[in-house]
Amino acid sequence: MNMQMLALAFLAATAIGGAAWVFIYPMLSGERQAEARRASVAKPEPAARRVDNKNQRTRREQVEGSLRELETRRAKESKVPLATRLTQAGLGWSPQKFIIISAILGLIAFAIAMLPALSRSISSGTAPVVVDAESSRRSLEIAPGNSLVVDLRRDIRDVRTEDSKIANATMRSGQQVYITGLAEGRTAVVVSGAAGQPVATYDIFVSPESARGSLIGAIGMAFAAGFGLPRWILNFLKKRREDAFLKALPDAVDVIVRGIKAGLPLFESIKVVAADSPEPLRGEFNAIIDTQAIGMPLGEACTRLYERMPVPEANFFGIVIAIQQKSGGNLSEALGNLSKVLRDRKKMKEKIRAMSMEAKASAAIIGALPPIVMILVYLTTPDYISLLWTHPTGQLMLVGCVIWMSMGIMVMKKMINFDF
Repeated sequence: MNMQMLALAFLAATAIGGAAWVFIYPMLSGERQAEARRASVAKPEPAARRVDNKNQRTRREQVEGSLRELETRRAKESKVPLATRLTQAGLGWSPQKFIIISAILGLIAFAIAMLPALSRSISSGTAPVVVDAESSRRSLEIAPGNSLVVDLRRDIRDVRTEDSKIANATMRSGQQVYITGLAEGRTAVVVSGAAGQPVATYDIFVSPESARGSLIGAIGMAFAAGFGLPRWILNFLKKRREDAFLKALPDAVDVIVRGIKAGLPLFESIKVVAADSPEPLRGEFNAIIDTQAIGMPLGEACTRLYERMPVPEANFFGIVIAIQQKSGGNLSEALGNLSKVLRDRKKMKEKIRAMSMEAKASAAIIGALPPIVMILVYLTTPDYISLLWTHPTGQLMLVGCVIWMSMGIMVMKKMINFDF
């Protein structure tokens, strides 16, 4: 009997506990509240939220449209006109003035390179060629119709030419021989001493290539001085101006941010920067003010800054202003982030410059070795090296060496410069 009562009590307690677990525990544990929260989250979004998302999508589309418009404009302006390049370099010259100055430099270089050949032609080649007393044979190159004088610095009695139709050789004095080129070809001139013995033999090469080589070398020098040198100077001035602009731009952006936070309009903040900043940033911001004063929107005026100062930082500044003018937003926060980005880019550029300095020093040493060696050889034995600028073939070789060295220097410069 007692066992039956215990079993019934156990079954009753189990039934009551199960019912309480099913109906009472969810209310005490908070599961129903959790289900209600999950159901509310799963419901369709409220109307206000849908409106906000729509506004965000519209703003994103406006930003994307502005960026696509800017990229399209940059792609169309990939070829920079000469007038724009002069403006970027900070020169107030017109393209016609730049071309005239370049042509004058080319003509000056051409005249300097052709001066030895012209002097030989005017004087009929009468400049004496000094021959080493220990040398018994030498090759001479001459153009048809030109002449030269060989000073042997010893007494001679006779001179003989193997082929008088190619070159003519006569005695000019007791120690000099006068040689004239007649026709293209090769011959030999034998000089006899006072006792009748041969004292020197000269191989004479009569070829128009000597004058032609001088002309080719002069054309190369004129091209380098009239086309390469002015554009190198233009790029140098442009790079120096860009460096000065980038140095002052982060501080200028900070001034604009502080002005906007103080309640000044953006245009007035830009005026403050234009009044207090150094050149060339002052001139560029004055150009923005002048452009906006004639009716152009401020965003487009800031975007045109990249045309006069083609650096990524100027492009960033123009994009931020243009997007804010079209889409709105917190301009001070956007410009503050831009200032941080500009300073980080400056630090990265300095770090890259420090890391690549060893390679730049090596390139400078390698590029300076040939002219240094040439100068040292000229100081020790000037007659040995002077053929490079006195002889037409030497002039042609010198021009070729300059061209190849320039190509090598440009390749090394391209390898050690990093754009980011």
